[in-house]
Amino acid sequence: NSLSRVCVPLFFMISGAFAIGKEYNRKTYFEKILKFVLILAVWNLIYFITRNGFNLGKMGKAAAACFFNAEMTSRHLWYMYALIGLYIALPFIQNMCKNMSRELENLFLILWFCLSGLTLIFLPLASFITKTKVAITYPIPLINSAYYLGYFIGGHILYKRFKDIKFDNRKNLICVAAYLGAMLITIIATYFISLKRGYAIEQTGWYRGALIIIASFAIFILFVTKGDSFKSNAISVFSKQTFGIYLIHIIFLDIIKHFFHLPDFNPLIAIPLLTAAIYICSWGSCFVISKIPILKKLIQ
Repeated sequence: NSLSRVCVPLFFMISGAFAIGKEYNRKTYFEKILKFVLILAVWNLIYFITRNGFNLGKMGKAAAACFFNAEMTSRHLWYMYALIGLYIALPFIQNMCKNMSRELENLFLILWFCLSGLTLIFLPLASFITKTKVAITYPIPLINSAYYLGYFIGGHILYKRFKDIKFDNRKNLICVAAYLGAMLITIIATYFISLKRGYAIEQTGWYRGALIIIASFAIFILFVTKGDSFKSNAISVFSKQTFGIYLIHIIFLDIIKHFFHLPDFNPLIAIPLLTAAIYICSWGSCFVISKIPILKKLIQ
């Protein structure tokens, strides 16, 4: 789980890298927002039906309710709400970033890392030391009120700075070491804190945490600077279905959960097998859907 925590931040960073640098186009702006809203509405309805059954009498009320409450459909769709919000704000983000100096870019990243990332470490540590609950809620606009905005803008800044740079082996190793080091600390911290509390904790793997930020930035920089090394026809075939796989994969997870009691299986064996099975089923389904013009728009 820790090793894969960088995936969602990377989605935001890639979106920011390609979207923020473009010029505002009114037609494209509204078309893209409408497209994502329709995709979200359809998949909310699909998950509502697969989990609650088809009841025509309740469908209208349920469809309206589930569109604004992912708990009624599937929690993984939270990403769509966040992405739609970023695209609604995109013209303002584009103009802000266009006029930011390098100094202001650095200041934004530092403040975001400290106020979003380090507070996630500081507050629990302060609570542990003082034996009292230390909680500070002070969302600063742009900086830490929405942590994924930091990844969105950060992806743009890093891509702009590193896209034309090719790292040598030493710098590549630094990126790999930063990722593995941050993930190793996350794994160890999760293990020992969970043991101490008597139940599994998730805070160490929150996307806005400092360790996840470090790991995500390291992998992003590595991919940007070594991009040509990762190009292949096989990767292109699989990567085309990434968005669809994200949307559909929970259906196959639900099917597996329905027929198997997962805690009965050895996780060292079950997790890799389940991951492979869900990925293959999801990719296969998306590949077939992508060949049907009407349905293709729901996954791409």
